[in-house]
Amino acid sequence: MFFVDDMNMPQLERYGAQPPIELLRMFMDHGYWYDKKDTTSFYLQDIQLVAAMGPPGGGRNPVTPRFTRHFNLITANPFSDETMTRIFSTIIITYLRMQEFPPDYFTTGNNIVQATLQIYKEAANNLLPTPAKSHYIFNLRDFSRVILGCCLMRKSEMESKRLFLRLWVHETLRVFYDRLIDDKDRKWLVDAIRNCIKEIFKESFDACFEHLLNNGQGGGNGRVSEEDLRSLMFGDFMHPDLDPDERFYEEVKVIDSMYGIVEQCLEEYNNTHKNKMDLVIFRYVLEHLSRICRVLRSPGGNALLVGVGGSGRQSLTRLATAMAGYQLIQPEITKTYGMNEWRDDLKRVLRTAGAQGLPTVFLITDSQIKDESFLEDVDSLLNTGEVPNLFAPDERGEIMEAVAGPAQATAEDKNAEFSPLALFAFFVNRCKDNLHVVIAFSPIGDTFRNRIRKFPSMINCCNIDWFQVKINNSFTFIKFQNKKKF
Repeated sequence: MFFVDDMNMPQLERYGAQPPIELLRMFMDHGYWYDKKDTTSFYLQDIQLVAAMGPPGGGRNPVTPRFTRHFNLITANPFSDETMTRIFSTIIITYLRMQEFPPDYFTTGNNIVQATLQIYKEAANNLLPTPAKSHYIFNLRDFSRVILGCCLMRKSEMESKRLFLRLWVHETLRVFYDRLIDDKDRKWLVDAIRNCIKEIFKESFDACFEHLLNNGQGGGNGRVSEEDLRSLMFGDFMHPDLDPDERFYEEVKVIDSMYGIVEQCLEEYNNTHKNKMDLVIFRYVLEHLSRICRVLRSPGGNALLVGVGGSGRQSLTRLATAMAGYQLIQPEITKTYGMNEWRDDLKRVLRTAGAQGLPTVFLITDSQIKDESFLEDVDSLLNTGEVPNLFAPDERGEIMEAVAGPAQATAEDKNAEFSPLALFAFFVNRCKDNLHVVIAFSPIGDTFRNRIRKFPSMINCCNIDWFQVKINNSFTFIKFQNKKKF
């Protein structure tokens, strides 16, 4: 039984055919393939093919009926609004009950689900993918990221329902806003959020965020602008003296207080690492650092950082990892670096996250992708938490011995015996929870667009943060004393 996922992803060739699909069609039509050397035919017996694909669009192409006629087609329709409301309302109400929130918060929780559903549907209809915006693809994972982000805050830090509302706006901005690359799209999203707060929550947008006016650059007329919303930050980094397990998710009420905390963490990083970072802490750094810290706090959270070289993607990831108290692993590329060395690095990452149970950040940059086949392993790692056939049988045995104790400790029945398959499944689940994959790519050229088309997990399974520096209308001129030398 062969399962082919994303079957309609192959790109169309010059004449409109898809060679990988034509090879499969030849096998299904005739039952054999030709040997490329001597053109003799060889047959494969007792083979069945099961495939899955999404509707055409966003990098997916129509598949020829000559191929699909061999299949029994089963169409999975999108969830209805009632179904999605039921699913995510159950999640957020369960969280509110476990945290023992008052009953009046349950109504706010249901409103959060309704508002997220409205933003999700409008974004899917208005923010459409184009060649320049090929990452404008939204799915239910984005919906769930907003809802689960709203479940990060404890009752002790929830001062009022307005703070709950600001938390929802923050999570919506992080999931939808951070990937946008056009000022027109950003303004559209902020207006959509403003309408949701007015229509669904029956609140005044400006009243909820009036405390941001002093920190933002706009707001001169009392109206909260898009620039003011840049000051809306939540995170668990405001108390760096606490142990990572004891930190709590809270709103950063005064942005100026964050400067000292980040500078203190940067100083501690330079004192404990050989490769020191000489960073200038300013507003741009705080914004993207808080976004990376938010992703690392989420179990199994992964990030796709898109920006040109020198925009701070790697440095901020290292600093955020140190602030969270996690392990950072990054491939060291040499002239002889190849698939064997890449697989060894993957084994080290999975052993650290799964066997040792340590929260781990795996940082990959586009300059470290010496072979495009590396991204196949990254795609599988993001999707399933493992790379198929990565470990040899003796290595799998060592992993099962390492996780046997933790598996026994977390089992409800302390006398239960685990099969090898169950132990390896426990190892994979620990990898999903403890491993955070951070991918730093550059948007220049066609490489980025081609990669996310071929490997859709980089969009589906990652929080996207687009590093874009805004230049104000005012320019600073530097006066050189020696003009001839200049």
